[in-house]
Amino acid sequence: MRIATIDLLKILAIFLVILAHVTLFFLNRDESDVVLCFFRQAGLSGVALFFICSGYFLLNNKHENQANYVIAKIKSIVGVLIFWLLFYYAYDTWWISRFTDVPEINLLNYLNVSKATTEATPLWFIFAIIPLYIFTPLMRHAFKKERAGEILKVVVLMVIIANLTLINAWTEVSFHFSLFAFNLLIPFQPEGLICFLIGGYLGLVKPTLRPFSVAHIMTLIMAIAALLILAFISSGAGIAIFYGKFYNLLLLITSVGLFLFVVNLNINALPRWVSNVSDSVLGIYLVHNIFVVEVHSVFIHEKLLGSIPGAKSYLYIIAYSLLAFILAYGLCALLKRSKITARIVTL
Repeated sequence: MRIATIDLLKILAIFLVILAHVTLFFLNRDESDVVLCFFRQAGLSGVALFFICSGYFLLNNKHENQANYVIAKIKSIVGVLIFWLLFYYAYDTWWISRFTDVPEINLLNYLNVSKATTEATPLWFIFAIIPLYIFTPLMRHAFKKERAGEILKVVVLMVIIANLTLINAWTEVSFHFSLFAFNLLIPFQPEGLICFLIGGYLGLVKPTLRPFSVAHIMTLIMAIAALLILAFISSGAGIAIFYGKFYNLLLLITSVGLFLFVVNLNINALPRWVSNVSDSVLGIYLVHNIFVVEVHSVFIHEKLLGSIPGAKSYLYIIAYSLLAFILAYGLCALLKRSKITARIVTL
C-alpha cells in the first residue's frame, strides 16, 4: 500500500543521511561546532526514520506465511549487499586511491563494515535491517490492535532501560563509575530495534492529528527542539557519545516528531517524479557514497572550497549534499532502465 506522506518521509530521510555524511569532513576539523553537530545528528534521525518506516510496514504486513515473506526479502537484499561491498572495495582500491591515501585493507577485512572504516561503511544499515527482518515473523503476531496498549508499555520500558546506557557513559566520564550492569542493557541495544518497534506501533494505531492544529505543529517543534538539544550536548561531550545509539531519547523524540508531523499532512497524492524518487530511496542509499566519498573526501572538498572564494561551509555542505542526492538519483534512474542492473538498486 502506497502512502504519499511516507514517500515524502523516505525522501527527507535519505537527504538527511547524505547531509550527515558530507558533514563528516568538516566535523573532523571542528567537533565542537554546534551547526555541524546538528547536521550530523539530523542524519541519525534520518536513519531512525528508515527503521520506523520499516517497522510501520513490516510489523503490520498482511502476508499469510511470514517466514517465507521475510526469507524472500533477505535473499534479495543479500545479493544486493554482496554486489555493493565488492563494488566499493574496487572503488576504494583502484579509483579513490588515485587521488588520496587509502589504507590498504584486504578484501576479507573490508567486507566487515563494522570493523573497517571505508566507503562501504554506510552499508552497515543493510546488515542491521536483516536481523529485524528475521525477527518480524516472531513479532508480527503480537501486533494486533487489541494489544496496542501492551505493546506501548513494553516499548516505553525498553526505551527507559536502553537510555540507562547513556547515564553509564556520562557517569563513567564524569565520575569514573558506571552504575548499571551491561547484562541488563545489551538486550535493548540492537541497532534500530526500538525504532522498528515504534514504527510497528505507529502503523498499528495510526495516530491522527488535524493538519496544522496546535498538537500537529507541536510535534514539529518538539522534534526540532530535541535535535537542537542533542546538537548542543554533542558539541560539548563529543559526537561519539550518541553516535549509532538510535534508542537515545532525544533522537527518538526528533524522529517520532518528524514522522507524526509529515504523516499527518493532508497529502493524498504526489507528482509522479516524487513517487519515482521515493521508489529509488534504497538505490540512492546504496550509491550515494560514490559521490559523497564520506571517509576519503579531503581531496574533493579542499579543491572545491579553494575554487569558490568566500564559500560558507554550512551552505556548501547543503549544496554539495543536494548535488550528491541528485547525482545518486540520476545514477539509480539509469541503472533501473535495464532489468539486469535494476536488481542492484531495488529489492
